Amino acid sequence: MNIEYGSSKEVKCYRDFVLNPDNRNASRAFSKTFGANLMEPAKKLHDRLRKYISAGAYNAMFGQTDNRIEIKQGCAKKEPLILKVRVGRGPRKFFNHITNEEKNLLLTQDWQGDFNSITTIYVIAVNNHDYNNI
Repeated sequence: MNIEYGSSKEVKCYRDFVLNPDNRNASRAFSKTFGANLMEPAKKLHDRLRKYISAGAYNAMFGQTDNRIEIKQGCAKKEPLILKVRVGRGPRKFFNHITNEEKNLLLTQDWQGDFNSITTIYVIAVNNHDYNNI
């Protein structure tokens, strides 16, 4: 899959690290923002997502694990759907808007759930919230 990144500070930090994990400045910034324990799972997830042609192909392999791509709950009726995937086994999730090749069509509420049609993901946020404390 193609992975594109938004422009928020956290997303840029995440992007800089997964695209160049040997860069010391990127590694330090990532560790400071998300924690060192998330470094290896983030890089591993990035490499895995890029290896598969579509979200459907990725889910065929990882759909029974915590790292499956799924629809975020609680999307309002008139808002585009947002998909999410866990980074590692931890509670942190990174959320993705999904676009097609035209880069301007977001998934809508009437989407039929064809994950094979998703070939580009657009990272809009990296959530660093621990959901186990809720």
